[in-house]
Amino acid sequence: MVSRTTILVTVMACGVLGAVAGCSSTSTGAAATSGSDSGVSTSAAASSASADPTTSAASSSPVSEPGAAVGNSTVPAAITSCAGGQLVVSGQSMGAAMMHRGVQLTFALASGAAPCTLQGYPGVDTGAGGPVVHAARTPTGYMGGPGAGSVVTVRSDKPAHAIVEATAMGPNGTECTMYSTLLVTPPNTTVTRTVEVGINGCELQVHPITE
Repeated sequence: MVSRTTILVTVMACGVLGAVAGCSSTSTGAAATSGSDSGVSTSAAASSASADPTTSAASSSPVSEPGAAVGNSTVPAAITSCAGGQLVVSGQSMGAAMMHRGVQLTFALASGAAPCTLQGYPGVDTGAGGPVVHAARTPTGYMGGPGAGSVVTVRSDKPAHAIVEATAMGPNGTECTMYSTLLVTPPNTTVTRTVEVGINGCELQVHPITE
């Protein structure tokens, strides 16, 4: 016959074993749930990162350092005023018109010279043939002239010009001197060139540089 003490011990042992089994089951379930939640959080974070193109582009775009060159862009050199050695000066007769004579001066670039600018009046004096006559500087005259002067850029295919004109008869009806050369100084330079061109005149005028 089994005693009450034996039965009581058996019941208590079964209770302890059941409690241990229950705790183990609960812990396992909690761990599984925690692992599942962690997986969901990781997946959500990955989805958020891939769905944000701004973050991706910002992280992959190169950052330019201060002072770095941009492409192959270069700054063109500034075009400066012509120096005397950059120019070749020549002249061509414009013929006669109502007792006036004219010469067109041409200011071209010398071989190998860089483009440059001219503005204002050239200096002009008569050369060989008679007494020196200084050309008065006037905006326009009978033979032409641009009026107000402007800045002209002289290039290898684009020279500048100026007009020199003279009256062909003196104030008393006397005949004027025939000159075979003119002494020409380009604007804002000190280099005077002897230009082989004929003009007969008593009073000379020179007009501003033009294209």
